[in-house]
Amino acid sequence: MFPFDHSAATIFYLLLYGITLVLHVLPMNYVLAGSTYLAAYGVWEAIRGPVESQRSLAAVLRDVMPIALAVTITAAVAPLLFLQILYQKPFYTANLLLFNRWMAILPVLIIAFYLLYLQKSKLWPKFSSQTRAAVSSGILASFGFVAWSWTENHLLSLRDQATWSAVFASPKWFYHDRELMPRLLVWYAGAFPILALALAWQRHFSDVSNASGPTPADDSEGVEVERSTTRTLAIMAITGLGAAVVAGGGYYWYLESEIRIQLVSWESAPYLAAAIVGIGVQIAGWRRSLGGEKMSRLRLLTTSVGALMAVGGATTLREVRRVASINLLDHAGLHEAAAKIGGLGVFLVFFAVNFSAIALVVRAVRRGLHENSPR
Repeated sequence: MFPFDHSAATIFYLLLYGITLVLHVLPMNYVLAGSTYLAAYGVWEAIRGPVESQRSLAAVLRDVMPIALAVTITAAVAPLLFLQILYQKPFYTANLLLFNRWMAILPVLIIAFYLLYLQKSKLWPKFSSQTRAAVSSGILASFGFVAWSWTENHLLSLRDQATWSAVFASPKWFYHDRELMPRLLVWYAGAFPILALALAWQRHFSDVSNASGPTPADDSEGVEVERSTTRTLAIMAITGLGAAVVAGGGYYWYLESEIRIQLVSWESAPYLAAAIVGIGVQIAGWRRSLGGEKMSRLRLLTTSVGALMAVGGATTLREVRRVASINLLDHAGLHEAAAKIGGLGVFLVFFAVNFSAIALVVRAVRRGLHENSPR
């Protein structure tokens, strides 16, 4: 069963790559779907005026998005490094030469980063609604370009060396592949359930922090806003899951027959099953919230498990598709040699130090929030 049908060194790197890729995908989903929500909200606000039931979600997203983008970019480093060890192709190094197509994502991300901070600044409410909508739409366009470029580049890496060498040498700005749009749609649709779940957790912790504050018994308008927000998250999650399933089915039929067979073979079946079960668990978790019922901690935990199953299964199937195009057995000796290089002890020491530092920061922030919460 994939990836356990390889050598110990290859399995080690495949597992590390898969785990770190999932850790990148989760915040990436938050950023991509969150920027879409803010752009849609900004356009709606410019045309029809603010929507009270959606204002709180937009405010939370504007506050968190810069941090989410920083986490997304940082978490992308590890899987890229493991990728180069696994596949040993000069393709990944040659990307550095492609400023107009690949490295262009860096200035685009820098601009988007500053615009995200502009969204949460004190200047933001002073802009006209049309200007705010234009800025939010520009941020979405930036992340859309990065997602397009990343997908385009990944698909090019799956082709033979003659194909990507010719593309690198040509003056063309884009590489066209029949898999690009269906593949991009799968990941784009799947981003919204993760965003909805993350926002539900943020609301849950906010409620816990403010539990000791005053709660007016006659605040019927506030209760209705809460129900409307919950319904929005449930609709966002279930619609995203349905769209991801449809897009995934369409993408499957775009693939070559040999790859389709590989994706439903025995070695892939557990991950396909995990993705399907994970989607079902998420739909079951969100179904009751369609009526406005808030997610309890138990349902949040259960739905989160379902989300991890779906993302983990889909991410592994993504790698199965790559392995169907690139023979890992050709690089088994290189994996063995890389595994013998020292440094694991140093890595584990610094991992423990950094993990402890982050845990202390989180603890200090939570304590500060609790001490400053209304009594």
